[in-house]
Amino acid sequence: MRPREAETLARWVLELDLPRGAVCLNIGSSTKRFREIEQPHIEEKFIEPLKASGLRFIHCDMKEAEGVDEIGDILDPAFRTHLRKHEADLLVCSNLLEHLTNPQEFARACGELVRGGGFALFSVPSSYPYHADPIDTMLRPTPSELTAMLPGWNVVKAVEMKVGDYWQDLRMSGKPAVTLLKFLARVMMPFYRPQHWRSIAGRLPWLFRPYQVSIALLEKPQ
Repeated sequence: MRPREAETLARWVLELDLPRGAVCLNIGSSTKRFREIEQPHIEEKFIEPLKASGLRFIHCDMKEAEGVDEIGDILDPAFRTHLRKHEADLLVCSNLLEHLTNPQEFARACGELVRGGGFALFSVPSSYPYHADPIDTMLRPTPSELTAMLPGWNVVKAVEMKVGDYWQDLRMSGKPAVTLLKFLARVMMPFYRPQHWRSIAGRLPWLFRPYQVSIALLEKPQ
């Protein structure tokens, strides 16, 4: 999740004016360390503002770690039955579908977890380098392709937005020139750890080309 993306997702949810105590299932949440230290903007710009509004987060992931409340596979019917007991008002699935071999099935499984009249918020890169976690299928949907994954749901909002570029990432390192030189030197060494090289070299076209993400907010029919 990029910083501008986090701000936008938070704003969209706040505009729903959900009641205090409303439940949000955060699917593919990763760990507390990831949300608060590795990518602190997730906590600062997305989670904290929504907690302050009264939203109750339930973080769901397949890994057992600090900060994961529900551990399991969304494609497991028994786990979905368990999660439905939360009667979620909102489900968030951010930057996960591109790492799955069955994104359509996964999106529909997510839809089962939301109560009638509730909402689902998805974000997926639409223009972004290859980034394996542990795979990247290179799914890069348009907003309309993203909303089509939950047929029959009402589209509240769906947009494609720019969320920075690789040069911006380098500037955030504090030493952009040095970091850029190291990056270019690594790009010149494709035979050293080739799988890792692909993820690094893939960022070169996005040095000044903007990253873009498709975001969709949908409402489940009653």
